[in-house]
Amino acid sequence: MHLILTVCIIFSISLVFSMFGKGGGEFYLPTIISILGIPFYTAAGTSVFLILMQSISMMLVYHLRNKLIDWKLAFSLVATIASMSFLGGFFSYDISAVLLKVLFAVFLLVSAYFMLREKKVVVKKQRFGVWHREFGDTSYDIHLLLVLPPVAAISLVVGMIGISGGGLIVPIIILLGGVPLRVAMGTNTFLIFASSSMSFFGHALRGGVDWKLSMIFGLTVIAGSQVGSRVHTNIKEQHLKLGFVAILVVAALWMIVRLAV
Repeated sequence: MHLILTVCIIFSISLVFSMFGKGGGEFYLPTIISILGIPFYTAAGTSVFLILMQSISMMLVYHLRNKLIDWKLAFSLVATIASMSFLGGFFSYDISAVLLKVLFAVFLLVSAYFMLREKKVVVKKQRFGVWHREFGDTSYDIHLLLVLPPVAAISLVVGMIGISGGGLIVPIIILLGGVPLRVAMGTNTFLIFASSSMSFFGHALRGGVDWKLSMIFGLTVIAGSQVGSRVHTNIKEQHLKLGFVAILVVAALWMIVRLAV
């Protein structure tokens, strides 16, 4: 019964998070820990595998159907995200699980706060490190030297925790980089793939993956993400932002509650 309940919840999480171009690790991890009671590090490795499967599924929809992945932006960030996520996954076993959970909750709350305030950094054109992007019907200027350091730090931490980092990377490229919301969410599906694949390899090398559960839940998240990704364009942008913030806050509070249990 616990396994069936977990499958149902994971399907729902995948469906909802895919609407926002997110990996769902903020909820996969606490769900697996809470219901199945497996060790944190094993749950983290399994969670990363689910995010990896979901990212591949989401990319097919966001790119082929919605044309929302800015590939040039994605590839400018991918090396930093992938390398730091791998290091985070590999070295996570040397860090206290309690500390990782606290960092997880704190980062989510800080991210939600800045997304809600929506005070973007004004980027001056033609400055060193500023890249002007024309994508579809939109254009924006992103200061890569301002964006890359926090993206690197977050990728390291989320690699340790076993989540995708989209809940933290999306606000950074929106608020510091000026990337439009839908483009940020669409592009994030590829960044999730880069982060989760490297983090997964790091966890797998340390034996922190339950393969049986990963296969069962992997098929579940693929099904849910195919439904959720297709709903994205039907949601108003303001509702996307508020929904994104709500997910971050609830996930952070859930993990804080788990610390006390």
